[in-house]
Amino acid sequence: MGRPPCCDKGGVKKGPWTPEEDILLVSYVQEHGPGNWRAVPTHTGLLRCSKSCRLRWTNYLRPGIKRGNFTDHEEKMIIHLQALLGNRYLHSFP
Repeated sequence: MGRPPCCDKGGVKKGPWTPEEDILLVSYVQEHGPGNWRAVPTHTGLLRCSKSCRLRWTNYLRPGIKRGNFTDHEEKMIIHLQALLGNRYLHSFP
């Protein structure tokens, strides 16, 4: 037995997020914290799946997300670790 679906697939908006939806999501997370994602659509009025809300926050709206190119130091570290470890999955990054 698994968890019930997070939303009924009918009536869920798909596609690009609007700036208004982003504002609703950011204000909710600022007030309540990033936690119970299943409650976000019902408390904010967003017609999005809870998974979509979580991924939007985690990948695009979360403060401190770094965008852009790697620094020279980061690039050298990646090359060094690839040479040292190969393609093994890193559980913790130094």
